[in-house]
Amino acid sequence: MSSSPQPTIKQQEKFWDWHWQHWQERRTVNQWKQTRHEKVLEFVKSVAVTHPRILDLGCGPGWYTDQLAQFGDVTGIDLSESAINMARQRFPNINFIAANLYEYSLGRQEFDIVVCQEVIDHVENTAALVQRVAEILKPNGYFVLSCTNKFVVDRLDERQFPSQPAHHIGRYLNIKGIKAHLSPQFFVSKLETIIPMGNKGILRIVNSTKLNALLGVITPTTVAERLKERLGFGYQIVILAQKKR
Repeated sequence: MSSSPQPTIKQQEKFWDWHWQHWQERRTVNQWKQTRHEKVLEFVKSVAVTHPRILDLGCGPGWYTDQLAQFGDVTGIDLSESAINMARQRFPNINFIAANLYEYSLGRQEFDIVVCQEVIDHVENTAALVQRVAEILKPNGYFVLSCTNKFVVDRLDERQFPSQPAHHIGRYLNIKGIKAHLSPQFFVSKLETIIPMGNKGILRIVNSTKLNALLGVITPTTVAERLKERLGFGYQIVILAQKKR
């Protein structure tokens, strides 16, 4: 069976314009994403760089770019012009760029930190994205990224992870896979999974109502959830990586 043709950049741009124009129907703002963003902020805060230059790669309408501005001088870039127009209206004090990251002239070794939330699994070439990030980061610069955990996605049903429209790229990675893509250019300093979920295979047992009720008698729910995250059963992978010299 032949695979679907790769959507062009123009088709991807059109999809993301549509996505952000319909962000409310698509439930783009939700508690899962807020939990992820709080972990990303935690990782950024842990970096020992005074007033860093930060790039928010795949910034969308800038909701999280604005919060990154507390740490330093932040720039947001996104393929979707619709998203960037929204961002500029909401946060006129921040520099936002509507452009293709691979073609736009960002300076080499220009940024101290690149933040990339839910982008790396929605591009046509993961290695090319990692290479581009390495180019624009200063020596020993930091890459803070999040992505969907393939181990969990493969164990969700249709209600939890519905099918996506045409021209949506979803190339999900497990922990081993994302580490392999990062290792030529980066050292992984921190890696956590968050938001345990899933109801197939081993996750059917791990997340069963009966088991969790029993665990709740023995230990606080937060402790059990943290253990699942440590075991790699979280829906999201969040990483702090440092560029190699």
